[in-house]
Amino acid sequence: MCHSKPIAAFPDPTEGEAITGAIQAYRYGPKAAANRIAIIPDIYGYKGFYQGLARYYEEKEASVYLVDPFHGLGDLKEETREEAFARRGKVKDKSFLDDFEAFCSAQEVTGVLGFCLGGLYVFELARRGMNASLVGLYGFPQGLPNQDVLPTPFDYLDEVEKRHVMLMGATDESVGQENILRLSNIAGHNINIVLTVYDGVGHNFLPMLDSKDPTEFAVAQDALSRCDRELLAPQER
Repeated sequence: MCHSKPIAAFPDPTEGEAITGAIQAYRYGPKAAANRIAIIPDIYGYKGFYQGLARYYEEKEASVYLVDPFHGLGDLKEETREEAFARRGKVKDKSFLDDFEAFCSAQEVTGVLGFCLGGLYVFELARRGMNASLVGLYGFPQGLPNQDVLPTPFDYLDEVEKRHVMLMGATDESVGQENILRLSNIAGHNINIVLTVYDGVGHNFLPMLDSKDPTEFAVAQDALSRCDRELLAPQER
């Protein structure tokens, strides 16, 4: 399961200020800050984990826009993988990202952080050459089925010219270990794909910031630190 429940490592979750339009988002922090971060959640959407993450970056004096890709599609009847993927399939990926790019331009977003489905979107934003720091966790380089299909990352990652960071777990059964190995091989030949694959963990490792296991905690802490370095001190884009 992806992230839904809050974690103790982040501030208590609260609802942000709603921004309505072609993109539904919730703003945290000041309207204008040096670092302006858009967060795209996983298939479970605008949940406590992401609200806490948004507040984490708010406390670091960033403007944060927590995006809801599922706005207008209704709440999940049950928080199950099957229900979440059924709703996810109704999102028109290409149209959503076209609107998201326009939103980010209007809000002068400097960094995008995407999880799971949002990680897939990070690959596509890199293909498009988006002018922002791009960070993804557990993205799907093999793509995902959709009615408004995006290009499959494996078809273009060899030649993508936009630097982006992707963080994966070596035993991620959702993405698939063969796909992670293939992505690793591509990243070995393309310096614009900054890939880290953590041994001993699978999908959904950032909540391990709450883990009592030192190995799990170290992975999650390193992943968050990498996000911070990219999003709070953007490199030349």
